Amino acid sequence: MQFRMFIFKDPDAKDRGYSLAGIKIPLTIFCPVTSAPNVLSYDDSSAHGPYKEYWPVPTCLLVMARPNLRRHLKDIVTLLVPTDWVDVAPVDGWER
Repeated sequence: MQFRMFIFKDPDAKDRGYSLAGIKIPLTIFCPVTSAPNVLSYDDSSAHGPYKEYWPVPTCLLVMARPNLRRHLKDIVTLLVPTDWVDVAPVDGWER
């Protein structure tokens, strides 16, 4: 069975300068990771705060889904997306 991740909200988009909302990508990991004090936010501040769990998302998948994100994510290998922003569901195939 295959699963997809749909990022349905991104309340930090205005501060960050780009939005992840509306992106659907394949789920590549099956357990979210727990927040830690050493996790950094997009502006190099600590991301340890309101969200407790994150989905690690390879930025290459985000760029394939939305190519204009390449300039914003060029130095990032994995982006941690809060589980509160994401819906995970099974799909019949990646083309759907």
